[in-house]
Amino acid sequence: MKPSPESLIQESLHSGSYYSDPFPLFDELRASSPIHLSETIGGWVLTRFEDIDAVLRDHENYSSKGRVTHLLNQLNSETQARIQLLHAHFAIGLHHSDPPEQRRIRSLLARSFTPKIIESLRPEINSHANALVAELNGDVNLIEHLLTPLPALIVGKLLGSRPSDVPNLIRWAHAVNGLYERGGKISEDKALHAEAMLHEMREFVLELVAERRTHKSKGSLAGDDVLSSLVLQEEEVLSDQELLSTVVTLFVAGHETTTHLLGNGILALLLSEEVISQIRDDMGTIPLVVEEMARFDGSVPRSWRLAKSDLELSGVKIKQGELVLPILAAANRDAGIFPDPHTFDFHRDNKRHLAYGKGVHVCLGAPLARIEAQEVISTLIQRFKKIELNVDPNKLEWRKDLALRGLLSLPVRLS
Repeated sequence: MKPSPESLIQESLHSGSYYSDPFPLFDELRASSPIHLSETIGGWVLTRFEDIDAVLRDHENYSSKGRVTHLLNQLNSETQARIQLLHAHFAIGLHHSDPPEQRRIRSLLARSFTPKIIESLRPEINSHANALVAELNGDVNLIEHLLTPLPALIVGKLLGSRPSDVPNLIRWAHAVNGLYERGGKISEDKALHAEAMLHEMREFVLELVAERRTHKSKGSLAGDDVLSSLVLQEEEVLSDQELLSTVVTLFVAGHETTTHLLGNGILALLLSEEVISQIRDDMGTIPLVVEEMARFDGSVPRSWRLAKSDLELSGVKIKQGELVLPILAAANRDAGIFPDPHTFDFHRDNKRHLAYGKGVHVCLGAPLARIEAQEVISTLIQRFKKIELNVDPNKLEWRKDLALRGLLSLPVRLS
């Protein structure tokens, strides 16, 4: 008897294969039950490209507002009384609103994320990458010594913090991201820890905001970072709560995702020496390589929405208020869209991949992540003649996380 979709998910989670290699499971679900209501994960699991693409584009019917509240409301009343800041913080902000509120906030931020502004950061990103890589030699954990500090430095500076703040930014982001690691469910300990870290992070952001408002009152500029541009807006200003929620979200979402985009992508390259040779022969292919890294094994394997009303998706009825989990990693390995999807091929046409989402919530920081990844790959390949995986691939340790896919460490040997 063929196992049910739910038993496949349960076994994959129990064995750990969901974290190390979820793609066989996604293939099976796509073939047998592409829209599956999973009690284990806590929502509708979508694995077919067309369905996922349709949900991401349809903010009229699938909402981003109230998603965290949906998770927090599962906790007991005693715990809920201790996480009031989480409730208030995630009730508003860029990632937790729908148009027109979301469009207003995004339009303000977009002024600091134009292609010209992001491209102007490339020399600084290159400088940081070279400085970090210069310290590497021999046996190295790339996650710890390069792929974590670099994105944190960049997003921290973009938002107006100092290099000395980076350890705290990493600690806070890890705590807040931990809320989502079980998909459509949440654990009490993670919620309480995130509440405590969110208090610290908001206090930190408030200090940065106060500095900029002091400069504004004196008629001087506090800096050219994103936070300054938001604080100094003459029109369309954000409320204090919107400002805090949005800036914290940018801190949290802006570096762990890039860390693991690079970690997953570099692992794919190390398992295919032919690709690295091809890059060495033509460094101009690196942008194509980075785009294929995102399709092949992106760091954000799923998105999430709430059904605004009773809906029907490809003949399946979804009830109002139910959580819908479009699995981006499954969409990007759908053979109907990407031929031979489990092969890393940077020459393929991958323009339709959904690694950065789609629709009104498409990732604002995607251009920055691309540049960071391009500079890291370029710097590593130019500096080292040999880059080798220093562990059996089957023994690599992965995050036990449904919302963020990535390695705990990436041991390599550099020479």
